[in-house]
Amino acid sequence: MRQASRALFAFSVALSVAVAGAGCTSQRGGSSGGATSSASASHLTGTPITLGFVTVENSALGSYPETRRAAQAAVDRANSALDGVGGHPLKLVTCATDGSPESSQNCANTLVAAKPVAVVGGIDFGTQAAMPIYESAHIPYVTGSPQLSGELDSKNAFALSGGSVAELLGITEYLTSTKHIRSAHALYVDLPGLLTAAIQGSQNILRKKGVTDVKLIAEKADAADFAPAVTQAAAGNPDAIIVVFQAAACARIAQAAASLNVRSDIYFVGACATPAVPRAAAGHTQNLYFASSYLPVTTSGGDADVAAFRAAVPENDRTSASQGAFSTVLDVRALLAKTPQSTPAALTATLRATQNEPNVMAHPYTCDGKQLSIFPAVCNSAVRLLHWQGSSFTDVTGTWQDGRQLIGLIN
Repeated sequence: MRQASRALFAFSVALSVAVAGAGCTSQRGGSSGGATSSASASHLTGTPITLGFVTVENSALGSYPETRRAAQAAVDRANSALDGVGGHPLKLVTCATDGSPESSQNCANTLVAAKPVAVVGGIDFGTQAAMPIYESAHIPYVTGSPQLSGELDSKNAFALSGGSVAELLGITEYLTSTKHIRSAHALYVDLPGLLTAAIQGSQNILRKKGVTDVKLIAEKADAADFAPAVTQAAAGNPDAIIVVFQAAACARIAQAAASLNVRSDIYFVGACATPAVPRAAAGHTQNLYFASSYLPVTTSGGDADVAAFRAAVPENDRTSASQGAFSTVLDVRALLAKTPQSTPAALTATLRATQNEPNVMAHPYTCDGKQLSIFPAVCNSAVRLLHWQGSSFTDVTGTWQDGRQLIGLIN
């Protein structure tokens, strides 16, 4: 493997661990623990087609029940409004992990036993350990919120968005090519090992793109007070402050920035694109920006899928992760509708043949293994920049940002 590829691998895995695993969301819920079905499928007479779904719930590492609820909402939409898959209803079989490799393996075995046509991933920190089970069963793993290397580099995985990796690259591309910044300070979660390589890789990119003032500030995810770290990040009024944390810490960082009257623009990765983060700033949101793999869901407008998501998913649950779950289920349904047989092998072949395939609430995807060279599972690396306005996220540029070409600047 080339040196740049090794560096990017470390960069990407560490970033994902930092964003996804360093803390938990404020939303908690119990595991559904098995099959769920929708009454809206009663008019469909074909044999049900099973989709597996896995996500973390009620774990000290994080809890994302909103992803499961969003996936079920997508199944309900598919069955009630889209004729299922040619008259066959979709059935969702779910399993919740506790964040450990062992629980992810147990869920993989449980879902494989249900004989699904695919497993849809919400947020699962143990995917690396579970992926060999899906691979052995030849069941495709499809996700809209990839977090760790198992979801990014397995030949059996298909990431219809690039997740946190693509979001940070997109922020960097926007700041250097559009905003032409000269100073950037990064506030990141203090984790040992690979995270250091991740931040150093980001620092190298910024400097090679002409950013002369690059400062890195590490802080613990459970810091008692984020004001000192935010003060360090804001020292000298940099053009941009990039924040790499999970949502719970991001809310506290936004609150501290507001109380300190920080005027630098602050850019958060997609894990922080939840209503709780800008609301923590108590109205001081003019300088807060968020990268997301998904289009913003505003209070009105959008196509039928966006309207269905807005109607089915409560405002506080409208995160990039829940959008990813909803989107992926509907994307898989659309592929199954044009696949000759509803089998794992046939769906895998269809996924690998996609070219600019429509992607619900996201940029079209192409699963040719070439979108992000080191991570063949990534089918789409484009992200959107969002800003909080009024009571919802709005689009900043009206265009997709794609920083995949920056991977050559890691070293």
